[in-house]
Amino acid sequence: MKKRTFVSRRAGGFSLLEVLVALLIVSLGLIGLSKMQAAALSNTQNARARALIALQASSLAEAMHGNHGFWGVGAAPGSVSVKGTTVTDGSGILSATVACGPAATAGCTAAQMAAYDLQAWAVNMNARFPTYAAAIQCTTAIGTPISCVINLSWTEKYVAVNRSTAVALGATQGSSALQYSLYVEP
Repeated sequence: MKKRTFVSRRAGGFSLLEVLVALLIVSLGLIGLSKMQAAALSNTQNARARALIALQASSLAEAMHGNHGFWGVGAAPGSVSVKGTTVTDGSGILSATVACGPAATAGCTAAQMAAYDLQAWAVNMNARFPTYAAAIQCTTAIGTPISCVINLSWTEKYVAVNRSTAVALGATQGSSALQYSLYVEP
């Protein structure tokens, strides 16, 4: 005689409720993964911008080193501000329109070359960072070493990863103001 075995219906497969719970768990995981991806992309772009700001400040410092006849002898104005493509200084030396650079047919003075370098730098900065502002403070007192500090400020966008960060920042997306300073002895 054959033995009969009874198989429970539950052992045969998953119920619809179990499948829905599994889908819910997987979808929550995917949402978390997408938030992490967005934050990673945002942080990568911010790191790229910060590295470019540092490179731009270094390029201005190298232009200052290359023109020792203006920056290194104390001829530079004590304070220069740059915003967008506009250079402003009290003396009017660095904000004057000059025709120096690689295409110039006549020689340039050290002051004209400094104005050209700073204005070309401002155009490059404005192309990459439209919200930037720069302030250059130089010591020009006789008897003290000539030194300058380049202060850059700009805004960058951010993405908050979680609710507590969003509450602390005031939103899930936005922008924040940052600053970078570089000390230069031309």
